[in-house]
Amino acid sequence: MKRGSIKWEMYLVTWDDHDAKVEASLGGRVTVEEMTVFAEELKAVVEEFGSQPYLLMLDYSRAKSFDLKATDVLMSLKDFCLDGGAEKIVCVVRDEEDLAQHTHSRLMAALEGKEQFVLQPDEATWPAIEKVAVSAPQLKVA
Repeated sequence: MKRGSIKWEMYLVTWDDHDAKVEASLGGRVTVEEMTVFAEELKAVVEEFGSQPYLLMLDYSRAKSFDLKATDVLMSLKDFCLDGGAEKIVCVVRDEEDLAQHTHSRLMAALEGKEQFVLQPDEATWPAIEKVAVSAPQLKVA
């Protein structure tokens, strides 16, 4: 079982292979440069799951603001994760206004249950993750 974390001043990423869960949080004013670095780091972490489905919590409730282009990078990152094995993404947002805005902007994924927007992390609902069994190679005995 592997666990790990990456912490920069602007973000924190933690993961647990056993629970197949990744948690990432952003804070402060998020620029496109910072979001690009964050996206690269998060992609490297989730790629380690390979074909194993995983759950992702993105907490940007402490972010004061996002540059317009940083928001584009965030949306692309979410698409990358959903296309690459994320079973569900839960996003923790600042307030009711953000909740409505983010749900509207990602309506299809929200309706499909692939994304959820909440005000507190404990409001998240998680699906059960089926672990991918990897069998050891079979040796032939003569």
